[in-house]
Amino acid sequence: MNGTYIGLISGTSTDAIDAVAVDIDANNNFTQKASLAYPLDDRLKQAIFSIQEESINLEQLGKLDSKLGETFATAALELINTHKLEHNNIIAIGSHGQTIKHDPDCDYPYTLQIANPTIIAEKTNITTVADFRRRDIAAGGQGAPLVLAFHQAWLGKQEHSVVLNLGGIANITVLANQSVQPRLGFDTGPANTLIDAWTRKHLKQAFDKNGQWAKSGNVNQKLLSSLLKHPYFRKVPPKSADISQFNLAWLENFVRMFPDTPHQDVAATLIELSITSIKQALDAWAQDTQQVIACGGGCQNEYLMQQLAKRLYPIRLTTTAEFGINPDWVEATAFAWLARQTLLKKPGNAHHSTGAEHPCVLGAIYYK
Repeated sequence: MNGTYIGLISGTSTDAIDAVAVDIDANNNFTQKASLAYPLDDRLKQAIFSIQEESINLEQLGKLDSKLGETFATAALELINTHKLEHNNIIAIGSHGQTIKHDPDCDYPYTLQIANPTIIAEKTNITTVADFRRRDIAAGGQGAPLVLAFHQAWLGKQEHSVVLNLGGIANITVLANQSVQPRLGFDTGPANTLIDAWTRKHLKQAFDKNGQWAKSGNVNQKLLSSLLKHPYFRKVPPKSADISQFNLAWLENFVRMFPDTPHQDVAATLIELSITSIKQALDAWAQDTQQVIACGGGCQNEYLMQQLAKRLYPIRLTTTAEFGINPDWVEATAFAWLARQTLLKKPGNAHHSTGAEHPCVLGAIYYK
């Protein structure tokens, strides 16, 4: 099963579908062949935000699932056509889909990702693997983060290192040298999701480019202390976070307590919230860390990265670009790798970290 795989994912920012084509060999060496950010139109974004806010009915859910399936398929075909990839050489697509709800800690644990994989397989005529998270939850795990096993397979030889994914939610993978399982991994809390939501509301922009708006503000220490009282930060791993825990409504409940706080000060405070929660996680669970390898959209936020580097010092902060994969495409590459694991009938979950009772082959296969 060595060869070319495509990975597809839309994260909590919902700005685009990340699509990547990558060659994977038997030694887990990765060669990126092509990448593409396929934008989501405003109507589709709003539909996703609406369902995440629980203001959508079952008919709308079904239609959105199909619409996203078609959009994910279009993204894959756009990747193939734009970069002139050989269609017949692509072994499979690994599609994460779009998370709309995730609660592994309730009475009947569940996670729900949509973007109908049968449509992706039908429209692309490529075997598609999807629905990766639910099997780990069925085995007693959190179903997240699922990038941990990939991080270990790819970067496991890096001693005293942590991989930090700065997506909508931040997560860390504490690498274990020469092991098939990371030492530990979990979501630390919000990275981009709150600052993006705050920026959308007050600047009418998708994100704070380079963190310039946040940089213009000052941290409100009282607001920061209030936000850090969220019980998630004190919870012991395994644990996973979701935008149902860290969202605009939750944030505004606290901002109202400090009505004179300028909007840019809230933005600065949200950057500090991300950095503080990451640093607290490392101090508690990875004290021997010498190197943090960052990836995800947050790496494009210059202010976030500068402030994070200051806070982590003397720990070295770098990005996955140093190890051959652009930070923007790591998560999509992970789901390409997970598709290969599924086809090989190999586990894809780092079960010691997710809390699952045993290793699991993840996902469902939809043959072409």
